[in-house]
Amino acid sequence: IFVIGDHSHDEVIAIADQVPKTIVISSVEEAQKLKKIKKAGVVSQSTQTIENVQEIINILMTKVFDLHFVNTICYPTKRNQEQIKQLAKVADLMIIIGSFTSANSKRLTLLSRNINKNTYQVCSSNDIKIKWFKNSSIVGISAGASTPDYLINEVKDKVERIGEKK
Repeated sequence: IFVIGDHSHDEVIAIADQVPKTIVISSVEEAQKLKKIKKAGVVSQSTQTIENVQEIINILMTKVFDLHFVNTICYPTKRNQEQIKQLAKVADLMIIIGSFTSANSKRLTLLSRNINKNTYQVCSSNDIKIKWFKNSSIVGISAGASTPDYLINEVKDKVERIGEKK
């Protein structure tokens, strides 16, 4: 059994503990180091990016004769990632709300930053810097799956107040 995900993530550890000899793969480089085998099943951490999973699956397809993949990326994660890809293209500034210990929030920040270099991750409205808004008229806001609504609302309210002062 292969689990595509972050080695130290609680979800991945719990999945891997269910079946002896489970192999956790977090990167293309790790997948490339695997030996060829006859048969394997694959699941993924629910907050992985579809791009990372696809790249790893493509490598596993060359190494496993009989490969069975079950897409376990949760729908809200997929939807959020797709929305960030679109929003980051049109926004002058992107703010991702979520803990720096959250794999999901960090992944969303990286996804956005790959498209829009003016992307910042914040834990709360207190982390927002006025200088980020220079030459910005469109601000995109997104959040990790576990970010509480009150934090999202606080950030949104602060961004709106900053916009009113411009």
